[in-house]
Amino acid sequence: MNGKVDWEYAREAVGDSPELLLELVEIFFTEYPKLITGISTSIQSEHCVDLRRFAHTLKGSLRYFGKTQAGELSHRLELMGRDEQIEGATELFGELQSELDTLLPELTAFAASHPSDPDA
Repeated sequence: MNGKVDWEYAREAVGDSPELLLELVEIFFTEYPKLITGISTSIQSEHCVDLRRFAHTLKGSLRYFGKTQAGELSHRLELMGRDEQIEGATELFGELQSELDTLLPELTAFAASHPSDPDA
């Protein structure tokens, strides 16, 4: 499993609708910065309930793009929050950020090659 998007899975998840997939990518770009900030703040403040919630939401947002390493790392952070075990979360969060750095260019390229219809 790597950080790349599984485009076949993503297309199947939206019924082969490029418009819907583009909408999901655009929503992801709007939401993920808030989620990353929330995860970071939760780890720094050792607030496990928030860590679980933010990581769970990020995991859910990533699920449309297939089984990615970023999704797996989000899940692991979610479990750490659930289990109130914050030790090692900073390192895991660093890995998550690196994986997102490999995923985001693919999503950006998809969005650039499928511009929104301004008349829609």
